[in-house]
Amino acid sequence: MHNNFHSQIRKILIIRLSSIGDVLLTTPAIRVIKKKFPEADIDFVIKKQFSDLLTHHPDVHHLYIFDKNDDNFSLKKIKKQIACQRYDLIIDLHKNFRSYYLTTFSRARRIIRYRKFSLRRFVFVNFKINLFKQITPIHQRYILPLNALGVFDDSDGLDIFLSKKEQSSIEKKYKDFLSQPYKLILGIAPGASYFTKRWLPEYFEKVICHFAQKSEIGIILFGNKQDRELIDFLNIKGYRNVLVAAGELSLLETAALLDKCHIVITNDSGLMHLSSALRKKLIAIFGSTTRELGFFPVTKDAIILENSDLRCRPCSHVGRNNCPKKHFKCMVEIHPQQVIEAVENFLT
Repeated sequence: MHNNFHSQIRKILIIRLSSIGDVLLTTPAIRVIKKKFPEADIDFVIKKQFSDLLTHHPDVHHLYIFDKNDDNFSLKKIKKQIACQRYDLIIDLHKNFRSYYLTTFSRARRIIRYRKFSLRRFVFVNFKINLFKQITPIHQRYILPLNALGVFDDSDGLDIFLSKKEQSSIEKKYKDFLSQPYKLILGIAPGASYFTKRWLPEYFEKVICHFAQKSEIGIILFGNKQDRELIDFLNIKGYRNVLVAAGELSLLETAALLDKCHIVITNDSGLMHLSSALRKKLIAIFGSTTRELGFFPVTKDAIILENSDLRCRPCSHVGRNNCPKKHFKCMVEIHPQQVIEAVENFLT
């Protein structure tokens, strides 16, 4: 019966609605599922603002794009379409109210959901009791429930696929900067979704100014419109070798420009995972979040900077809007010199 089900898998649906990092962390699962079931079509449910991440993915057959502001792309419509398809296998990698709604009465032959380890996470964050027997990265946790189907992680990291359109758009838009004979292009992404995941802006400023004084180094600043506001407050005007691209690009254009960088400095953010998918040399600064939560970068070329002596970490599994202890030592005590040395470490 088990092998019979395997041989009949022709239509697979994956659900992960958001966000940048979490969607990119599903890409190893997409790849190994396709390897195991090469004849199957893999469809995916995703929110509109993150759909670009999978637009050019060669193993994704169809995207159901959810947009809460558009009735034509409502959950209700997607739910009906899913039921009509009668999937052989639905893989729920979100496991929230919306994903349960989509899978109820879906007429799928089998539904598999990943384990969030919510209780262990709650105990770890709130009582600092670590019940995680081993540190399993999120992308591997997504694949764990698929082991029963003979699907295993291949250790090949995250995927992002770009088209020539994004690459030529970037080359045209930033022609002057990209045509300079820089020996090194350093990407810096100072933003993150929560305050406790953002390294201090004045520390970023010191790192930018240190490297901007070297004319053979080009620096590109990345982020969204909110990050642009943060960057505009930095005292970095007057450096011709600093390009501020934050708030100007789509997700795929951001990826295409990140791809021009040799080394990238980020917080624990979506752009950290995007840099991982592009196989960049990466310096990732971690504040309130820790390795046990599973979101460390999936790349061999990563230097992690964190204040591991603090007993108050992690104070949240996603981040907070302020430091509950009021001292913010997890970020304050990671000094600019450590980041500068990490960059230089990659150069030697």
